[in-house]
Amino acid sequence: MEKHSINDIGQALEAESVPEHHTDLPPLSKKTKLKVDIRLVLTIGMVYALSVIDRINIGSAKVVGMADDLKLDVGNRYSVVLLIFFPAYLLGELPSNLALVKFGVANTLSVLVIGMGCFTIGQGHINSWQGLAVMRFFLGLFEGGVFPAVIFLCASWWPRYEVHKRLALLYGIGLVSSAFAGLLAYAIGLMDGDRGWRGWRWIFTIEGTVTIAFGLLLRCLIDDFPDRATFLSEEERAQIVRRIEADRGDATTEKVTLKNVKDLKDWTLWLTTWMYFCNVVAVYGLAYFVPSIIAAMGHSGVMASLYSAPPYLVGLGFLIIGGTLGDYFKRRLPIILVQTTLGTIGLALMSQPQLSAHVRYLGIFLAIASCQANNTAILIFGQNNVVGSAKMNIASVLNISSGTISGIIGSTIYTEATAPKYLPGLATTMALNACLILTCIVAWIVLHRKNMQADQGKVVFHNLPEWRWTL
Repeated sequence: MEKHSINDIGQALEAESVPEHHTDLPPLSKKTKLKVDIRLVLTIGMVYALSVIDRINIGSAKVVGMADDLKLDVGNRYSVVLLIFFPAYLLGELPSNLALVKFGVANTLSVLVIGMGCFTIGQGHINSWQGLAVMRFFLGLFEGGVFPAVIFLCASWWPRYEVHKRLALLYGIGLVSSAFAGLLAYAIGLMDGDRGWRGWRWIFTIEGTVTIAFGLLLRCLIDDFPDRATFLSEEERAQIVRRIEADRGDATTEKVTLKNVKDLKDWTLWLTTWMYFCNVVAVYGLAYFVPSIIAAMGHSGVMASLYSAPPYLVGLGFLIIGGTLGDYFKRRLPIILVQTTLGTIGLALMSQPQLSAHVRYLGIFLAIASCQANNTAILIFGQNNVVGSAKMNIASVLNISSGTISGIIGSTIYTEATAPKYLPGLATTMALNACLILTCIVAWIVLHRKNMQADQGKVVFHNLPEWRWTL
């Protein structure tokens, strides 16, 4: 089979933009498809879950003693520790992408996961906030390559128009793992004092050890490409290869070159980038600070970790309902608009200390569930409105970069100096939600007018007479 390039990521994501222009693929038995899904989706899902847990467990560790032991409440130390992760995350993406092509996905992903585990454990063995910052920096370097590797692996195994549902499932697994992170931290936090260790040290050590163990097993669980799969028969491998080759014969592989700089003039790329930026500030800000916000509402450290879990499970429900309705009605913007409105209401409830703890906790449910579900909706909206794998690669880079910037902002706007109300952080997040709502309304009006022009035969988009903008 022909060696794949990182540009296959664009092909994988491009499917949603041209759903009516693919040919029928060779059949694949349900047994084989199920075998591949169980083996790969669960394995990749576990990788993604571990990366999420290792990234956000610092929020739970903070409220079970780490803040006191490392004096993180002094000035903006905690925000600095969070912030340093994101530049490292961005720096880690390029070398990891190069390693994917040179050394293969399985080898690269295994090294990345083991590295994640090592520096997660390292966070449990430091004695200063500066040491914690160093550990977070290197954790970001290794995690920066995980998501591109996951996407690359999906692109290598499934035809373009079958990748979306797998990616949605992976994101759902991420939401469940976010909830599980709080529950797991609660359980481990109860070990406080065992062998003279604080509970927060146990959180990092145990979770990091699990990550390393899985990283060691990972090389045996996944294969880079279907034609090398050891868990499939020769006929099953041939079936999958025929489908992938038929699918890619249906669309020309495009490499990103200097000629593609002109694609940056497409305002729809920047539209999705801006929407993603607005939303991800809430995703990261809430992920890192909700345990602290819950603790400020009167709950103890370990209980704060416990109470931070359920909102992510509700987010999974939002994700499923929004995705189902969006696919059924072939609409994205209304889903994003409704979810953002609910999230803004939730943030408003959180910002009112005179309200009861139950009402403010309801606000946390709405805020977390809506922004988490919006992540997928916004990305799919962007995919629906871009044609061409090279252009999709550019869109992916823009989104990842904007998400990294959002992470930096989200990790700094909720400062300890503003506790227990955290009004500056909540106000900033609400303002960005308002921008997202306004952007959705303007985008709907503009794209609807463009579709009307196409219906009247006044314009043809992408040289495809039947192509319409997804609203």
